[in-house]
Amino acid sequence: MNGEKVLVVGGGAGGLLVSNLLVGDGREVTLVTNNPEHYFQPANLFIAFKGESPESYKRSVESLLDPKVRLILDKLSKLDLGNRTALTERGKRLEYDYVIVAAGARMDYNSLPGMKENFEMFGDYYSSPEAAVKVWNTVSRMKNGKLIIGVPDLIIKCPPAPHKGVFLAAEFFKKEKRDVTVELLYPSPHIYTEAELAKTIESKMKSFSNIEYRTSFLIDSVDKDRKVVIGMNGEEIKYDALVLIPFHKGPEIDVNPAEARDDDGFIKVDKRKLNITSYDDAFAIGDCNNAPTSKTGVAAHLGAFVVWKRINGRNAEYSGRTNCPLITDDEAIFVISDYDHKPVGQRFSRLKRLMEDLFVAMYFPSLRYPRKFEPIFDVYFNATEPNILGEKGW
Repeated sequence: MNGEKVLVVGGGAGGLLVSNLLVGDGREVTLVTNNPEHYFQPANLFIAFKGESPESYKRSVESLLDPKVRLILDKLSKLDLGNRTALTERGKRLEYDYVIVAAGARMDYNSLPGMKENFEMFGDYYSSPEAAVKVWNTVSRMKNGKLIIGVPDLIIKCPPAPHKGVFLAAEFFKKEKRDVTVELLYPSPHIYTEAELAKTIESKMKSFSNIEYRTSFLIDSVDKDRKVVIGMNGEEIKYDALVLIPFHKGPEIDVNPAEARDDDGFIKVDKRKLNITSYDDAFAIGDCNNAPTSKTGVAAHLGAFVVWKRINGRNAEYSGRTNCPLITDDEAIFVISDYDHKPVGQRFSRLKRLMEDLFVAMYFPSLRYPRKFEPIFDVYFNATEPNILGEKGW
């Protein structure tokens, strides 16, 4: 075991966790990332709709890594699974015994006419803290009119995040006594992809006088000059400000063999073992893989522990567990499901909102010291397994 070379690609939650876990076993761990900073992505919502400072949610990657992890600030450009080699953009060749790709998803603004121009004008709260600041600059200046949050595609990080944006924006405008309506354009027949959970969310939205929504709305294009969103059926919806959730694609890494990636560039994995298809020494965790579950920090977290255990010879498997918070200013629910159970019934409560705040406070320390914090997470995840919560919900 000791001395085995492990290459980790990506400085997000999954990459940091698995690096810190494996280096503690005596392995030679190298992490490659082109971003020297790690930021808490869900905080983009607080930046975009509360005006909070991005600096509060940033840490250097180096500060979150065990000092024994070798950090290379570069972009991985090529990965040869058969020969166990990788190449960085600056030409550094790396060999490994195990590779773990945790490179996240790539934001695609070119698959919808007008999306890139809209992003440049209004930003979003998916891609970066800087883009979220752009949203806040728009929201904070709006006195009246309509803010639209549009969802062109359902394969996105944190599926409840569009709804969170709607609630937080509506509450901001209400508190500021501004005559602004917030409208959600959603492609599913229900306001959320799961019908029963959609009823809970829809009921909460109806309690706001300044929230509107449209389901089964498929966005075709955006006309920024006329300020309209155009649907596939030709319907046009006028807006004063528009935040579009970008399309998500797999990371920009040239993987050999090419068959290891699907048509959208996501890396194909066994959904439970998380190994890259046909390879037992290569894994992909978090947003970059094609596992049929939500692309969330929880998936990256749990995936990191599964891979760590599997490399150590344990028969660990990922259950597909999700735990996505859907928050308002003072209440929340959690979207809890796994491969074998649909999302359990939920009720909005203040306690769940406090739990989300507690998780935010634990986030950075839990990345740096995963073994110390794992007993806490184990207690929570075990107590809230979908088969335990069952039909009664939570």
